[in-house]
Amino acid sequence: MKKIAIFVEGETECEFVSKFIKEVIGQKNISIDSYKGSGGKKYPRTYVLLAKSSITDEKYYALIYVSGTDNQVNHDIKRKLPTLKAQGFDKIVGLRDLRGEQKGSEMSLADLPKLELASKVIEKYCFPLATHIVIAVMEIETWFLAETNHYACIDEKLTKTKILSKLGFNPYTDDLTLRLKPAEDLKKLYQMVGKSYSKKRDHRERTIECLDYANIYIELKNRIVKLKELVIEIDQFFD
Repeated sequence: MKKIAIFVEGETECEFVSKFIKEVIGQKNISIDSYKGSGGKKYPRTYVLLAKSSITDEKYYALIYVSGTDNQVNHDIKRKLPTLKAQGFDKIVGLRDLRGEQKGSEMSLADLPKLELASKVIEKYCFPLATHIVIAVMEIETWFLAETNHYACIDEKLTKTKILSKLGFNPYTDDLTLRLKPAEDLKKLYQMVGKSYSKKRDHRERTIECLDYANIYIELKNRIVKLKELVIEIDQFFD
């Protein structure tokens, strides 16, 4: 059985990655467990079980760690590396947002090269265990916003005509990685039909269930470089 460990920032990323993997490989072929980390400064770092799979006779196993903040993703990879090596894991993938704060300042596209360099250091540290860290620009909601097929699933009144006349930009063709606050853009879009978007469980799960994963896997990855990175890493694991 091949095993992959995936380290993500928050529960939104965890739920998206879990759903995406199941859609790509098939629910009966993979077992997925997820844990959430806490502490690490004043108190020891601990991990609490979020979800455990009941699948048996699976071909693949995915272990997802929710780090809680962007800054902890790299640290958690280093913390868990000895255990993952000892347990025979084949691959590590990290997923974090560019958007956030560092030393009290809001991160921007100008900070991407610095974060990518830090990621390369971690990837080299993990060698020979294959490791790759993906930095979503500006955040994972950029991908949700760009997956325009899901709008009608949220509400059939979210038509292209309505969106283009009221949103103030074109999510169908614009480079959405240039949007500074895509989660707020998504909220504004949903509010056109009296709905909303936030990190609340019911909001994020509704969006994640509505996403067109075939479109993400086949087409959308070609619009968004960092999404393509993630798709390639997952594809390579399942080859």
